[in-house]
Amino acid sequence: MNFKKLACAAAVAAGLLASGASSATTFTSTSPTGIDVTTIGASTVGGIVVDLVGTNGAHVISQLAASQLFVGFYNGGTPAGYNGNPGTIGIQTGYGPGVAAALGGGLLSASIRFSLFDGDSAAGNFDFGDNTLLVNGVNLGGWSGVNAQNTDGNGVAAAKGFSGGGFRDDTLDTGWFTTNNAATLLSLFGTITATQQLVFQVQDVDPFDNFYDFTQGLNASVINVGQGPRVVPEPASLALLGLGVAGLALARRRKDKAAK
Repeated sequence: MNFKKLACAAAVAAGLLASGASSATTFTSTSPTGIDVTTIGASTVGGIVVDLVGTNGAHVISQLAASQLFVGFYNGGTPAGYNGNPGTIGIQTGYGPGVAAALGGGLLSASIRFSLFDGDSAAGNFDFGDNTLLVNGVNLGGWSGVNAQNTDGNGVAAAKGFSGGGFRDDTLDTGWFTTNNAATLLSLFGTITATQQLVFQVQDVDPFDNFYDFTQGLNASVINVGQGPRVVPEPASLALLGLGVAGLALARRRKDKAAK
């Protein structure tokens, strides 16, 4: 990469890092991998945000819009085609062969963020321990094991704070599922290459007894919402770009000084 291209890339990266971060809560906006997803256009809360890390260290991030997700009981909610057990939360398309290649042919980790009003899966709620997350049919863990933060619909931290585990009754909570289990990731990657999409579902031990609203929060559109994933530089790559720009600036100062 020449200096001109390096400077341009670093300027873009700096803008991405600066934009949106001030309005985001650290917990909801930062993937367990350490990337602040709001710096690349994802919302602070709302929708489904996915951060896949490939075997080559690349991140592929997508957001499915809140307006495209499920609301209601899973025997009469909308979209109607999402009803059942497991019930579908949403479907993210666009994971074609290029995405698999960008991930280096496998996964090191998968992190997925949900915003859910009235989840009823925290301690003391009637669905505690009953619900699991399926992604393309692969079990990514229980909803009661996910620490979630209460915010308003714009992503501002609200009075109920953190759940300590689970999505609470009559509360807008946002939390991250994450896994680096090799067997789970191998299965998930196999389904991605086979179907070129991600289908997010709730499997309930005693279905149809809970009202779910996955449509609350911000309906972000900057990150190709509902149209597919995006390859994102690693934080280390952004740092290297910053060092490159610093070196370029130093070289220019030396050149200007020599010319005087």
